[in-house]
Amino acid sequence: ASTKKQYIIGAKQVKNAVLSGKVSKIYIASDSDKHIISPIVELATERNIKALYIPTRSELGKMCGIDVKAACAAETL
Repeated sequence: ASTKKQYIIGAKQVKNAVLSGKVSKIYIASDSDKHIISPIVELATERNIKALYIPTRSELGKMCGIDVKAACAAETL
C-alpha cells in the first residue's frame, strides 16, 4: 500500500469531501478569502475534522504537489 498522502484540492471539492466523510484533516491557506473558506472550516469543525493553517496559498499548493496556488485542501482517509 502507498503511504503517499492523497489530497483533494479546491474549495468546492474539499467541501463535498467533508460532507461525504472522506477527509481526515483539512488545510487552509491563511491568505485565502474568508468568505470562501469560512463555510468549509465551519463544516469541518462540526464534524470534528482538524483544520491546519498554512501561511500562504502558494505554500499550500506546493505542499499538495501542484504548481498553482490553493485556498484549501483536504487529506483523504
